[in-house]
Amino acid sequence: MARWYSAHASRYYHLLTAVAQLGHKVIVLQPPSRGSDEANDIDVVLPPHPDVRVITVNLSRFFWNAKFPLEKLTKKLVYSLVSLRLVKRLQREEKIDLVYLYNLPQFAYLMGRRPKVVFDLADDLLGMLETELKITPKHPVHRLASWCLDWMISRSDKVIVISGPLFDLINHPHRFIIPNGAPVPAQAPVKDPAFKAPFTPPLRSLPGPLSLRGAGPAGMTVGYVGAFEYSMALDQAVVAAEQLPEVNFVLVGAGRDLAHIRAEVDRLALKNVTLTGALPHDEAMRRIDGMDICLNLFHKTRVSHAVSPLKLFEYLSHGKPVISTRLHEVERINEGFLFFADDPGEVVERIRYIAGHRDEAERMAFRGREIVARSFSWPVIAAKFLEAVTS
Repeated sequence: MARWYSAHASRYYHLLTAVAQLGHKVIVLQPPSRGSDEANDIDVVLPPHPDVRVITVNLSRFFWNAKFPLEKLTKKLVYSLVSLRLVKRLQREEKIDLVYLYNLPQFAYLMGRRPKVVFDLADDLLGMLETELKITPKHPVHRLASWCLDWMISRSDKVIVISGPLFDLINHPHRFIIPNGAPVPAQAPVKDPAFKAPFTPPLRSLPGPLSLRGAGPAGMTVGYVGAFEYSMALDQAVVAAEQLPEVNFVLVGAGRDLAHIRAEVDRLALKNVTLTGALPHDEAMRRIDGMDICLNLFHKTRVSHAVSPLKLFEYLSHGKPVISTRLHEVERINEGFLFFADDPGEVVERIRYIAGHRDEAERMAFRGREIVARSFSWPVIAAKFLEAVTS
């Protein structure tokens, strides 16, 4: 249901392409674009792979583009049911060994005779349902979704989850954490014998602007690459840009919140903020190279605490200092390579601190790049995935 060539180059694109690179054949079914402002519905250029076959399922354009209550959930269900015959045919003709599921409307694929199934809990699905539909756990739709999730997990042969918080939520005899990651860094990091694990100083210990050593933040570029959606706290970046007019802010991506962020930038007449919109993935990654500091800013919600942010690993793989919201999963994987900030004031102070302590920031960025290469590169993650589903 996540579209393959979308502006939000998804976990599924990266993971399954890496699986294909390890010598496996991958067949992907995707729906057509709904023409919405969601990053998932905006097409960009992504590198194809000869062993990945992408099939777009034909659906009525009148139905698929229509707007009505519970539209997104209903369309996913209809898409899954319409695709069922094609899925069964592919299982017979292509001798499918593994079916990869990750959303509740795909329950139909677990019925009847089937190959081995892995269910990927890549988000807190019930938390997302509560947020998007504005419902409580007592709502009939929520109760049905909760029952469906438990049933799908129980029927699946293997269950993979994206984060520690999600791992703790489920009960299955064969569950594994398969996080997000990034491409292998262009140059493998070299061990720095003088490296000592750094720490993120608490806000109260940060020096003020007058006592910073170094050139200060003037002329620096602070950037964001990712989706503009309700979970992201990009208003914090706008407020920071207003307080730091000498710093350039480059925000790359698209989504439902882009119009709001653009309106705020225009209202405040900020000349130091660039909004690029959706870019081809390779171009978005090149933009990271031009950033001095990268932002991983979220609203603190049940859903965001369980995420494994793609952008975080992409920043780190490019050797960039990262300022991140304190999220449960992000704090779990942090090994001294992140600066943390939870509000615009902290974001501004972290930027000023990094500007005045560039050697420390570079050591932290080096450490992050080294850990991504070792544990969070897509080839490493794909190998862990294959080990999990075949064990």
